[in-house]
Parts: sequence; C-alpha cells; structure tokens
Amino acid sequence: MKSKGLFVITSVYHILLSILLIEERKLKNNILVIVEITPDIESLIEGLKKTTWFDDVFLMAGRKSQKELAGKLTYTLNRKKIVKLVDAKNKNLKAIKNGTSEHDIYICSPDSAKNYFIYKYKNHNKFMIEDGLKTYVTSAPNTLKKMTSVLVNRPLVNGFDKRITKVFATTPKELPEELKIKSEQLNWKTTLSNLSQEKLNALSSAFLPSVDLTEESLFPKDKTKSIIITQTLNEDGVIEHESEKIDICKNFVKQANTELIYIKPHPREKTDYASIFKNDELIIVLPKLFPAELLNMHPNLKFKKAFTAFSTAIDHLEHVEEKISLGRDYFVK
Repeated sequence: MKSKGLFVITSVYHILLSILLIEERKLKNNILVIVEITPDIESLIEGLKKTTWFDDVFLMAGRKSQKELAGKLTYTLNRKKIVKLVDAKNKNLKAIKNGTSEHDIYICSPDSAKNYFIYKYKNHNKFMIEDGLKTYVTSAPNTLKKMTSVLVNRPLVNGFDKRITKVFATTPKELPEELKIKSEQLNWKTTLSNLSQEKLNALSSAFLPSVDLTEESLFPKDKTKSIIITQTLNEDGVIEHESEKIDICKNFVKQANTELIYIKPHPREKTDYASIFKNDELIIVLPKLFPAELLNMHPNLKFKKAFTAFSTAIDHLEHVEEKISLGRDYFVK
C-alpha cells in the first residue's frame, strides 16, 4: 500500500470514514474528491481544506451530470469516454493525476459516477470503503451482468469489480462472499474514540463550523432525550410518497416520551422537518451535513431512545438506552 490516498466520496459518512482510515493508516498528503450527489455538500470544502487530513479537496460532476455530458448511449456503451469529457470541464481533476504515483485510490461505494477513477487510474491500487448497510446486502452480479460488464468495459458496482482489490469494512465476516475474500477490517470506531481533543475539535469544525455539539443549550443535561435518524425513503423509492415517511416520523415522536426529541435528517433528504414540526417545542432538528456518528464525541450526551427506519447509523450511536429500528423487511410489500 502507498503512503498517500486519493479518496472519492459522495456522502458525509464517506468523508468521516476516509478521515478515520487516514488516521488508522497514517496516510499523508491526501486528496479528497467529492462526487456531487448530496445537496450542498460543496459547502464543506473550505472547512475540509483547512484540516491536516487533505492537501486539497475538489468537487466533481455526479452521475446525472455525467450522463448529460456524455449522452445516454455513450454513457451506457462506452463509459470510459467520460474521462476526457469530465477533464475538459474540470481542470483541477485533469491535473490531479500528475504527481499521484504515491497515491492509492480509495473509492467509497463504487457506482457509475466513480467509474472515472477506475478508467483514469489504471495502474494504481484501487480500494473500496464500505457504505453502510448497502455494502452488506447488495448481491453479487449475475452471469449476464458480468458478461455485459466485460463486453462494454463497464465496472461492476459495489466493489465486485476485479479492479477493486481490497474492501475495507467494519464487519468483514458479514460481507457477501465475493467481497469477504478481499476484505480488511476497518477499525473506525476505535480510531474515533482514540482521537486527541485537538483532532476531535478539527473534525467537528469541518462538518459543523457554526454549531458546537457540546453546547449545553443544544443538549441540556437535565432533560431526557430521544433521537430520530431519518432516511431518504421516498427520495430513493423505498416508499412512494413523502407523506408516508412523515407519518413514520410522527409515529416515532409519539413513542419517544422524552422531554426533548432530536431529528437528524439524512443529508440527501428534501423533507423540511423544521417546518413540519415548527409548532412542537419538544422537537429540535439538527443540521443535515454531519454524520450522526459525531454525536458519540459528546461524552455527556445520552439518549433514552433512538429511532430509525433501517439506517445503520443507529447501530453506531453509543449512548442510547433503547434502539428501535423498523428494519428493511417492514418496507417489503
């Protein structure tokens, strides 16, 4: 493995895992490329540039923009052309390859938008970092998909492609067999708990430059608390209507039975929880663009209950008495 990393991400959770892998592996002079999917994620760029974890941070066009740039036919049948098309639009990305001989490529949850890096960096080691539950429940592609992948030189998603030689996962033994055989333990929880106060402060400032999670007024010690971890249920087609998701959230609120109830929206959600619950003084809507795992940094922050549809973020919260998850089967019709 090389001493430097080029990290390719789409979510705030990916950023957190990338930082903690950098800490665990003691990597230096790293580059972060944010593939544009999460709304407003570009607002984190300047804060991330100020940290010691990344020498530079760039934004890259996401799948929808890439498809528009290449045209549907080219994007489907000759996707490797996307490298030249993207580079022509983004001089920063075009210039990155110069001087990256000591970099490995870390792709968080490989998808079509990130194929650019598989094509462009043919001679670099390419690794994958897990993406929560999706990494563990996505089945290996069938024979037809594998044949199609070879015919049109389109990389397989979710780390199944042979060009992805290592998969970093929190629980490698739970991965699909095709990923398990090339997996390595990702010890991000231990790494996070061992960070110095200086680095914890830097982490908090990068995601929440205007919010102090240790502020007593935000999390008063003398009040009981619950938290609801929401998800992109309607945005991703798990359910058809936003109203269904809101009803689920309202039902969680009824079950909470605490003096304060926090809602942590998913960064890609479009739902305006602050407006929906504006008349409920018990409810506090937290910012979107930070990983819920950062709540563990606050040693005095304890929740009586935590609720979610099926987000794995609930499993990562440490100071919770009772965790309630509906589970993926709840949404199977």
